[in-house]
Amino acid sequence: MGVLTEIARSFVSCKLRHRDWKKTDIYKGLNMYNTFKLSQSQTGGGKSLINIYLELNKLIKYWHCFPDTYFRFGMFLKDFGDMELMKTFVPQGAYYRYAADKDSQYHILLDDKILFHDVMRMYHLPVPERYFVFQAGVFRRNGNIIDDAEVDDIISKITDERVFIKRFRGGAASGISLALRIDGALCSEDGWKMTAQGIRNHLGSNNYIFEKQLKQDPVLSRLNPDTVNTFRVMTYKDKVVSCSIRVGRKGSYVDNAAKGGIVLSLDMRTGRIEEYGLREYDLTKYYEHPDTKVVFKDYLVPQWPAVRQLVEKTVKLLPYYNSVGFDVASTEDGPVIIEINTGTGVYASQMGKKVGIANQFKTENS
Repeated sequence: MGVLTEIARSFVSCKLRHRDWKKTDIYKGLNMYNTFKLSQSQTGGGKSLINIYLELNKLIKYWHCFPDTYFRFGMFLKDFGDMELMKTFVPQGAYYRYAADKDSQYHILLDDKILFHDVMRMYHLPVPERYFVFQAGVFRRNGNIIDDAEVDDIISKITDERVFIKRFRGGAASGISLALRIDGALCSEDGWKMTAQGIRNHLGSNNYIFEKQLKQDPVLSRLNPDTVNTFRVMTYKDKVVSCSIRVGRKGSYVDNAAKGGIVLSLDMRTGRIEEYGLREYDLTKYYEHPDTKVVFKDYLVPQWPAVRQLVEKTVKLLPYYNSVGFDVASTEDGPVIIEINTGTGVYASQMGKKVGIANQFKTENS
């Protein structure tokens, strides 16, 4: 298969599944190149279309899928000429083959946030505190059904300025919203007051978890205090293969790259951040945080050993998955697992790196 075949297959797949073609990696990549080409028309910083076409075909033949990494990491630039280096960056389609589990029935343990939370607590693994859940029109706390008066009593005793509201399922921050304290009361971002009846009126058609705000440790807070900046730790088999730190922007409450956050690569040997960070489909290299001005290179994250130890312990307790992505917060009381994702995005684990992580997946079983 070649470039044109991959493009056609992706387009047809979107049509058949009623998905937006503009949200695919192929469309985003081509659009990124066109934008670069227009902005750099006088500098000649990009390769010729013929060269790009030939390189894409080589990578497609090597990976047996469309190499979204080619555009994500600016391989179409003239100074990115090493094909062997390009091959070290794992495309998302190839990662799905590495991550594929023989039995996917266990995915629901991680994908459903209620089950995930219960499983983690069963193994005494740290997860965010939840106030209550709202499922199928019923409120529950610690496995027990509670009435509206009890919900309102719980809400009245919350002292935090924020409460996180999460759908049972959802990725890339698509299932997260906030209740903020306004004039002494907790109110949704849409303006309605958080009460049992308010939840029924505005969220009644969905299932939600209401979680306590995490207080991150000062080291990560210094990078950006407005968000809980998290570790994204990728595992393969029972080993940690990569760690990144996701940092949000001023005024945001999520750190995800899909929501404008910056992804930093962490040197797993030293616990120090590498030279620069990247944003999704953005060629700009961020050597310091654009809001706080903290320089990234060699920034020490002493919490990393504890985070790694927690991740390694967890994968041994849950030996059902080939490869997963952990989202871990570092709080004043130690690391907390926010969620574990099956079929996670591999690009965040390679952003800010000069060499990709392909060698981490090359085993006798690959």
